[in-house]
Amino acid sequence: MNKKNSAPITRSGERLPKRQAPREASPEWVIEMYRKHQLALVTAELDESLGFGRDAENYIDPVFLDVNPVQFRQSLQEKIFPVPRVIREDLLDISPNKIMLEAGSGKGKTTFLKVYQERLLEMAHPGEYPLPVYFNLGRFPEGARFSRFFELFYRDIIDVVKMEIEEQPDLVIDDTILGKTIQSLVFEGRVLFLLDGLDLLQPEDRFQVYYEVIVEGEALQDNFTIVASRPVKFGPLATSSIIRRGEHACFRMVIQPISEEERKPYLGKTALKSHISKVCSYSPEFLETPILLKMVRTLTMNDLLGNVKTRSDIYIEYFKFELYEENPDAGENFAQQAFDQLSRIAFRLFTEGRYHRFEDVETGFDKKSMLVEGDAENLLMQDGRIVSCMEHILQQTETRWEFRHPSFQEFFAARGLALQPNWEDIVRKYCRNKKWEETLRFFSHFAPVSSDELYDLYLEEGALFLAGNSLSEAHNLSESRRLLVGQFLKYQCKEEFPQFSRNRLINVSAVLEKVDSDYLKQLLGQLLSREKRDSRILFGVVELLLAQHGLDFMEMVDSQDFASALEVEELHDFLGEHKNPDMVDVATVNKWGEMVTVSAGKFIYQMDEDEDDQVDLREYAIMKYPVTNALYAEYDPNFEKPHPRFSVKNNQPVVGINYFEATIFALWLGRRLPLEKEWEKAARGVDGNPFPWGDAMGYQAGYTNTCDFMQGKTNAVNKYENGVSPCGCF
Repeated sequence: MNKKNSAPITRSGERLPKRQAPREASPEWVIEMYRKHQLALVTAELDESLGFGRDAENYIDPVFLDVNPVQFRQSLQEKIFPVPRVIREDLLDISPNKIMLEAGSGKGKTTFLKVYQERLLEMAHPGEYPLPVYFNLGRFPEGARFSRFFELFYRDIIDVVKMEIEEQPDLVIDDTILGKTIQSLVFEGRVLFLLDGLDLLQPEDRFQVYYEVIVEGEALQDNFTIVASRPVKFGPLATSSIIRRGEHACFRMVIQPISEEERKPYLGKTALKSHISKVCSYSPEFLETPILLKMVRTLTMNDLLGNVKTRSDIYIEYFKFELYEENPDAGENFAQQAFDQLSRIAFRLFTEGRYHRFEDVETGFDKKSMLVEGDAENLLMQDGRIVSCMEHILQQTETRWEFRHPSFQEFFAARGLALQPNWEDIVRKYCRNKKWEETLRFFSHFAPVSSDELYDLYLEEGALFLAGNSLSEAHNLSESRRLLVGQFLKYQCKEEFPQFSRNRLINVSAVLEKVDSDYLKQLLGQLLSREKRDSRILFGVVELLLAQHGLDFMEMVDSQDFASALEVEELHDFLGEHKNPDMVDVATVNKWGEMVTVSAGKFIYQMDEDEDDQVDLREYAIMKYPVTNALYAEYDPNFEKPHPRFSVKNNQPVVGINYFEATIFALWLGRRLPLEKEWEKAARGVDGNPFPWGDAMGYQAGYTNTCDFMQGKTNAVNKYENGVSPCGCF
């Protein structure tokens, strides 16, 4: 052997030792390291936010509903009012391999994605997608769209895998090689992308991500993708055709509201506390939204429910508790000042028309809006970031922020309203604006005057639904005001307004006994006026007004004899409006209120074809058309169509009107509701026709709007001339 060359001589038949490939070049090793360390990370995060364990006492597993269009539905009802199917299969078994999860703020989307990731990482056999990766799209710089995704995604995986160096200090990992290995896993379709926060992006960025990931679907290769977002729109770039393509390119699901069975183990004995149940009965979303239920549970576990009497109390105690948990050194003064600053910001955003609850395109707020004028120190932000002790209320991206739930903004806006010297003018201006209703309900707790004074304002402005829904927030409200509000709301549909159902027990005589007669007379006149009118409460108003004159309105309704009501002086202006050109468009009233005469005589009623059993009616008149939106708006100029999806145009029939509301409308128009026999004779004629136009042979297109022709909404009331009844009614 040459001393200058100590390399061994290779003999025939011997093999050179192979150079061992670096570990980071092995997909299996990368998967193993990622799963190991990411599981530790996500479990620690969830343990901190949910508590140890994922059982029903700590975490409510969401129930998902399939909201995809179903072909070949059997009836119009199934098409227009589809009942979503509960998804019972494993999400990974769903095809196509792209899922769009839509749910409102605070519904638990982020928590679900992380719990789902944890469960997949815990599996002994990883399956087809061994690399489940959570990624918040809100991390994208504004304007970056999807171009930065893989750069950030690779960096995340690399950082997690390199955590192994903490356990093996001698381990050397080449980032470039590791990145190529991760890239190969993406190309092979072995990644499960859990993409959160699509709604946090600006509209153009949101559209581009949606288009590349969902519509075209090529951006993430053949990997499985779940995209979570609250329901939002995609801005001016998104045409209806693109949205439809996206709907067919992915599986769409929503989260079902939390049921009572799911709430009970989560809340424990708190769910049985009567005062908590009463508070929540006025705010159904409280019982159906995980982030709000968590507030009650947190207060329960920390023995802080003792002084809670209202919904506002829950928010106050919870926000203070979480602030002190994050910042134990913060005193009462710091909390007060920080909440004052946030209150002024929330209120300012409200007055600018920027409502978290109603955002659907421009979501969140620029961080510049977090600046607080007039304060020596901004307690909410430091170095462009929201301080950690406020993160239970607010969330942020690099450039924007928003409240974690719309009610958080409404709570702080109400608190900010109470700081305004002109709060009364603001309340009068917005008390019948639906976008302000939740804020003003909270304000009923913070108002700088007595509850009776505030409720007198609500009553004067005709804001009865706000008043009724705020009862649980009002302090020491007098019985007279409670009775008044209950009287006006007693005839609401129990299904739509269950919180008002007990008002049916209110006796008119009890109201007259408790309320000053002069005040009541003035108030009833205001509520009958067109400026303050709300047609939903007028039955209770008229009943109370007539009771002041010793008249029983319910007896009049039963007998359909309103002659004595017409003599009441306070009703004269109200009952004469429909003929007053200074009040209404008389041409509209005449057009849609046209009457036809039904001749006196017998007719076949129901199945009574025997002439001796036929019903004899005297001559009467009945409206030619169903009541239209245009006609009803002449009666109630403040009327908001309750179901615009089905009836919105002036010549379509008004819908969503209950019996009591219809009774007062007929009285206003100088008429009454038809009896059943009167309606039937006008509809089918005297010969017992099965349809207004005759027999079933006429049951075809052009005669009526039925499920056979799949319009899925109401039509103009004068559309079907072929379907006019023998008496001339449409």
